[in-house]
Amino acid sequence: MSVYSKICALALGAVIISSCYAEEENTADAAVSQKETQDNNGDFYEGATVYVSDKVNVWMRSGPGSSYRITGTKHVGDTLTFLRFSPGGKYIEVRDGEATHWMQTTDLQLEPNGKALAEQYTSKIKELEEKLANYDSEIAQKYNAAARKLEKLENENAGLKKSLEEKDASLQKLDEERRDYAGRLENKELDMQMRWWLQGALIALGGAIIGIFLVFIPRPKSSRKKRDRF
Repeated sequence: MSVYSKICALALGAVIISSCYAEEENTADAAVSQKETQDNNGDFYEGATVYVSDKVNVWMRSGPGSSYRITGTKHVGDTLTFLRFSPGGKYIEVRDGEATHWMQTTDLQLEPNGKALAEQYTSKIKELEEKLANYDSEIAQKYNAAARKLEKLENENAGLKKSLEEKDASLQKLDEERRDYAGRLENKELDMQMRWWLQGALIALGGAIIGIFLVFIPRPKSSRKKRDRF
């Protein structure tokens, strides 16, 4: 065998060995990536809002793989819409406006971060600032409303007290009239009883006087003769 043939054979062996190692590394990387993807796939669903994570590699590609052309990049906190996983689960298809792209699963997460989280905090801070700015006016409005309500209640209470006093006075007056009428009725009853006793006494006296007169009146003689005949 010539020297050239030996060199060719050695080179071919080296290429085959490197190909085997590369294939084993790719297989191992694919297995690790698939396991990580399976661990993170449970919370993703179609239509969910996803965020660009704070990890590296935020390239956007035209297909689910590094061999596809790069269609753009995204920054940490940018908002996208999840569509589906690639068959291996290593890539995710997302929608950005009207366009769709593919990104690595490790580059996306469900929790807001970066710009999206900052926007949420900014909105919350603005809301709190508005509440703080309007706090004094709100307190003043509530105080004025409470003061008006208290004044109304005081007026109603005064009206009720006045009405109660008038009713008490009316009841007292009615009670006095009742007592007066009761006294008059009692006096009339006593007067009637006195009249009855007086009339009875007069009638008895008249009867006694008439009886006395009848006793002392002389009887007719003719009547006495007729009585002697028997």
